[in-house]
Amino acid sequence: MILDTSFLIDLFDGQRHAFEKGQQLSDEGAVQRVPSPVVTELSYGAAFGDEDERRAVRNALRMYPVVEQTDRIAQRAGRLLARADMDADGRSGIDKVDPMVAAVADRYDEPVLTANVADFEALGVAVETY
Repeated sequence: MILDTSFLIDLFDGQRHAFEKGQQLSDEGAVQRVPSPVVTELSYGAAFGDEDERRAVRNALRMYPVVEQTDRIAQRAGRLLARADMDADGRSGIDKVDPMVAAVADRYDEPVLTANVADFEALGVAVETY
């Protein structure tokens, strides 16, 4: 399972549905991967918080394997975004991080766990929500 930023933020914030989904994945023994661009987004957000928030993010990220962006994944991300933009006449509105997350999902043939369903569906990858 590829963990998107929205899921991890909801999990860190104690949202019940996110916690229950995380528990379910753990009970099933599912591998939960965090793409490195998600680490960037979480670190950016935590930089605006206090030291407790930054520590919480660092500690939480130690629980998951981080998938580094390779040139192959980056190229796939570019193709996924280009296709989504072409399908939307150049106006998909998808940011530059979501395609990188989607490319990791594509590489591992795993769904993205997110609250941001529409963008990932537009990118053509499987999606789960909570």
